[in-house]
Formats: sequence, C-alpha cells, structure tokens
Amino acid sequence: MTDRFGPRGVFAILIPQQNSTQQPEYDAMRIDGVSHQIYRFELESQADVAGAVLDAIPGAHGCWPDMIIGGNSLEMRTWSIARQARYREEFAERAGDVPFITATDAMEAALRKLGAQRIAIWVPLYEETLRSTVGYYEELGFEVPSSACLGIEHPVNSINIELTDVEAAFEKLDRDDIDVLVHIGASIGIGDMIEPMEQKFGKPFLSVNQTTYWYALRTHGITDPIAGFGSLVQETSIT
Repeated sequence: MTDRFGPRGVFAILIPQQNSTQQPEYDAMRIDGVSHQIYRFELESQADVAGAVLDAIPGAHGCWPDMIIGGNSLEMRTWSIARQARYREEFAERAGDVPFITATDAMEAALRKLGAQRIAIWVPLYEETLRSTVGYYEELGFEVPSSACLGIEHPVNSINIELTDVEAAFEKLDRDDIDVLVHIGASIGIGDMIEPMEQKFGKPFLSVNQTTYWYALRTHGITDPIAGFGSLVQETSIT
C-alpha cells in the first residue's frame, strides 16, 4: 500500500542477487512519489529463472506493495505463448490480490503500442537463448529478419560489457525494413544508450528494463513521461 515515501505507489521489484545493473537502472527511471523496494533472489541455474522468480514472490509481500514486478526476460529460456500463460497464472497465485507485471509481457505490450511488425533482436547470452527469444516473438506474430547474441556464457560476464559492442551489434542488425530495435536481457543496463541509439538509427529502440518500468507505471495508472529513456516512455497509455 502507499506510504509517505511512495504516496503514488510502492513497487516490489524482483531482481537476481547476481545482477548489479538492474537496480540502478530502475532507480534512474524512478518517478517522484513511487517507492522502489528491491527483492533479490538467488539464481542458481539459468534453466530455472522462472522458478526462482516464483519462489521470491511471497517475500515481496513484506513491504505491502501496490505492484510486484518480475523483471526477467523469461523468453530467453525455451519459452512459448502457452508457457507464458501458465507462468502468469502461477505468478498470480503467489501474488494474491496484488497487481503484477512481467518483463516478457511488457516487451510485447511495448512492441504493439509502437505498431511494430518487423523487429531486430539482440541478446547478451548464448545462441540457445537467442533461438528461444526469436521463436517466442515470431510465435506472437512479429517478423524477426535479423538477430544476434553476444555469446556470454555466464551472467557475471554481462554486467560490464562494452557499450560500443552493443552499438556495433545493432549497426549490423539494422535494416531499412526494421521497425523497432529490441534488446532482451535485463542484466545489461543500457538505458543511457536508448536516446542516442534512436537518434542514430532513426527508429524506436526498446530495452527490457525501460519497457518493463513503462508498463508497470501505465498499468498502475501513472502517466508521467520519463526523461532520458527514449520515445516509448513518453507514451502515456499502454493501448
């Protein structure tokens, strides 16, 4: 519930213990009157990120949140529309009467808000995670004519990647027929690149933490634009 530090909302944000970039990025986007409460969970296996998130939800009730945010890109883990629907049900069971959103749903909502049809996708991890991600968005009905991964085998190596490597990757992925450039993978904090990338490529650039926070705010009824994080966060509604 709201309190004196979060009169407009208290958000419980679920983040892996190993991720040191996600919290600073959320805090950089924080809207006045919204309180961020970070709940960190142990991520012992990349294969069971979904299970780790679900196990962390009960603890997030401790701050009496107005919203619970599952910030991980689960579409990187052998995912499908049917699996996301089951996961949403599992999340809802644990969240109880507290509203919640997931990063995976947020990215879909952002793409549909922008009217995207053909997208380029970049992920930081290895080839298997890229195949799952591309397959998920194709199942949703998007075309993915270009995609790439950085090939990082362990998330510990993703928190200090060179931002020039990210930009170089998108230089190779961009094409005239691409509507939106997409970054999946919450451990890469590239929020400060969003506006420069949009200016450089002349099209929207979506990064998972940016889309997740935008979706959380709009779902909660907060319509404030966020300065410095690209064109999406100027949109005041989800639809």
